[in-house]
Parts: sequence; C-alpha cells; structure tokens
Amino acid sequence: MFKNPKSANLNLLVDVPEQEQRVPTIELKGRNHTQIIGRERTPKVSLPLTAIILVVILVATAIAGTAVYYNGLVNGRNQQIASLNQQIAKDNTLIDNLTSQVFSLKTEITNLTTANLEPKLNVTEEPNNSDLVQTFPNIPVVSVPYNSLWINGSVINTGHVTAYNAGLHVIGYASDGAVEVNITVPLVADAVYGTDQTIDSLIINNPRLIVGNDIGALHFGQIGSFQLGSLSVGQTADIFLAIYHEGVIANWTVTPLWTNSL
Repeated sequence: MFKNPKSANLNLLVDVPEQEQRVPTIELKGRNHTQIIGRERTPKVSLPLTAIILVVILVATAIAGTAVYYNGLVNGRNQQIASLNQQIAKDNTLIDNLTSQVFSLKTEITNLTTANLEPKLNVTEEPNNSDLVQTFPNIPVVSVPYNSLWINGSVINTGHVTAYNAGLHVIGYASDGAVEVNITVPLVADAVYGTDQTIDSLIINNPRLIVGNDIGALHFGQIGSFQLGSLSVGQTADIFLAIYHEGVIANWTVTPLWTNSL
C-alpha cells in the first residue's frame, strides 16, 4: 500500500474488457500527481510475408517428400509382386512338365503290365446264299434266308502279359442307324453265330453252313461257342466266322477286348 503522510486518496481500479484480458493496474491519485502502476501490454507481433512463404515452402516440401517416399515404397512392392508372378508362372510350367512326365511313366508302366490285341481283319456284309445255292446246286450248302457278316483275318497279342477273356465285340448298324448286330464272339475259326433264337435254331439244325466268300476254298462252320479264351504274349489267333442276322448292315465296328487277369 502506498501511503502519503499529508493527504492522499487511494483508489484501486481493475479494468477487464469483455473481448480481452488485461493485466490489472493500480492508479494512485494524489494532490500533485497521478501515477499508474502495472505491466505494459505485450505488443502484437506480425510475421513478415517472407517468413510465411518460407513456412509454406517447408510444409509443401515435407508433403512432397512423403509422397515420393510412399510412391517409391509402392513401386518396390509392385516390382516384388511382378517378380513373384514370374516365379509362379515358371513353377506352373515346371509342374505341367512334371505332370506330363508322370503321365508318360504311368502309360509306360501300364504298357509293361498289360496285354495288347492288334487285329488284322477283313469284314464284309454278304446277302443270303439263295443265289449261291441256285448257281452251285451240287455244293452241299444250306439255303439261309438271312444276311451274314463275315469276319476273317487274325489277331495278335503284342502286349507284355497274357490276354484273358479275349474276344471281338461286333456291332452292326443298318443304314438308318438301327443296331442289327451287337455280339461278342471269341477268337475262333470256322464258327457260325446267330443274333436271335430263330437263327440259332437254323444253324443248329444245319451244321454245314458256309463261312467265307471264296468258292474255291469253302469253309463250313457250326454254331460257335461264346466261351472266351486267352492269348499268350506274341501268340496269333486265326479268325474265320460268320454272324447271321436280320436286316442289312451298312456300317460296323469290330473291337478286340480282353482282361489282364482271370
């Protein structure tokens, strides 16, 4: 407290504006003078334009540097991904090659452990032999009112093991695609087969039916057995047979079949 021995009035004034806070001041009023005690206000500081520009440049440089860094990081990852994709492609090619080799080895193993029947056959569709009987009345041939599919030639086992249950699967088609013959016969010579019970009865009752198409070397066959046989490695089976059937055959397939074990 300030004290004047003569005469003094002491007033404490605090002025705080609504929009800003100020340091309190003490105003001393005396007879001869007035004194204000307090701290001076801090003057406002304004940055020069050059400093502002410098700050902006620094911030922009930092942002640009960060962008360049992450862009380089992304490019590096992309290069790694591309390299990995190339490696995957190479690995897939290697896998394909190995798979092909495995398949070839399996095929080779199969060939070494299986039989293989190779046919050399002639197949012809012959009309019924009524004309033949009339042309050669002295030939002891029975007149048959059915066409026949004649099969002659040979079948050889070129495999590495014996062929069991060996035979020929014969399918004959009419011109309209209808199946006239669907039969499996053994590897035999001089045998006659029928495709239904009526034809079988005719064959049984007439045991000297012609088999083959060469008048100079007639083959006569009896009804054949359906018992399939075996063919050893390198063995050849002679085939000479006839299949009597209904209708007329325009197309056919003759396929060897067998098993590698009993």
